[in-house]
Amino acid sequence: MASIIVVNGEQYWPKYLTGHEVHYRRLQTSKWLYHENRLWVFDASGVVRADAVLWRLGAVKPDESHRSVLELIRFAGIPCVNPARTLLRGYDRLSMLAELREAGLTVSPDTIAIGENLLDKVDPPLPSVVKVGNFHGGYGKALAETETAWSDIKDLTFISNDYVTLEKYIPYVRDIRCLAIGDQMWAMSRRGARWKANIETQEFQVIPVPETLREQTQVAMNHLNADILGLDFLEDENGEFILLESNDIPGLSGFPEDALEALARIVRERVEGV
Repeated sequence: MASIIVVNGEQYWPKYLTGHEVHYRRLQTSKWLYHENRLWVFDASGVVRADAVLWRLGAVKPDESHRSVLELIRFAGIPCVNPARTLLRGYDRLSMLAELREAGLTVSPDTIAIGENLLDKVDPPLPSVVKVGNFHGGYGKALAETETAWSDIKDLTFISNDYVTLEKYIPYVRDIRCLAIGDQMWAMSRRGARWKANIETQEFQVIPVPETLREQTQVAMNHLNADILGLDFLEDENGEFILLESNDIPGLSGFPEDALEALARIVRERVEGV
């Protein structure tokens, strides 16, 4: 019986990982020790051996401790889903965008600035979406619709001490998450309350996977050697799809039960050496 560590994950995994011990640990409150060819996880509840890891820490701004734990898992050779190497490649939004571009996919940022006062040299088309750093859940993002708004947002980015990306605003019809797990794929159409398409979701519906999204998602899966990956697209008024980003720890809420079973099957296969 293997000891599987679920990092910051959903509470339903014991149902899908029967035959193994499932331990939940929050990365923020745990300590990790590699000693004598074993990996151990400590927290207030005690110490457990890590035979495998299901990494579900997503939608947060990562810090260096996250990277260190992933590198330790990688060093220890512990099975991890997604693989630690894959998670490290998507560790930061900028690295994620670079990976997608290296895979031959077109991503949306027109401008990326690192350093003070560089945005003074930029005259973006308006409206444009300004994204600061690696925040998730709609944070660190603003819509510049006018010259006045652009000037104000530009001034605020000065205090962030982080990189800034600019994307031309896309009047979209819908936001689509394409989710791949192993050799299976699903798509979900989502509608948000405001211009931030994938937050404050008011409606969602699982739909047939558009072929062009299937192809792009498969390209990204192969490039990253991922077990699970979500690609987010906007569909514009002309029916064109624009790739926004990939997510190597995508949420599973709203997707069919088959998706959870598929991910659990990959974890079991890694643990059992199938």
